[in-house]
Amino acid sequence: MATFLKAIVQYGPKLELNSTAQLDQVAELMSMRTGLKKSEVMMVLQEQSEVITHFGKNGTPVKFPGVGIFSPSIDRNGEFSVNFRADNALKGGINAQNAYRGGLKNRANIGIDNQRLKELWDANHPEDLLEL
Repeated sequence: MATFLKAIVQYGPKLELNSTAQLDQVAELMSMRTGLKKSEVMMVLQEQSEVITHFGKNGTPVKFPGVGIFSPSIDRNGEFSVNFRADNALKGGINAQNAYRGGLKNRANIGIDNQRLKELWDANHPEDLLEL
């Protein structure tokens, strides 16, 4: 019996991401948008990590308006990590109607209900039916 998660992984919408923008690419774009030198932008961007680490070690979340909040956290084994909560403006900018221009697999399946997902799975996997 197939799991619901398997069906979602196969038929759910998925972003087709490009390669990650590197520091020099980000700095170049920010330089063009701000008038700052690319080297100045790179220095500021590199310092963000140090700032987050500095304040995080002291138990202080760091907020970058328009970006989000970086907060230290700890798991039950005592391992520290950094949580990120995106700013609503950032989420809104990506979520705006027709804003996303990257690749998207299974676009037609956005918003399908569980019954339709079952139908898709069962039609292609008659030997391993999906149980809802």
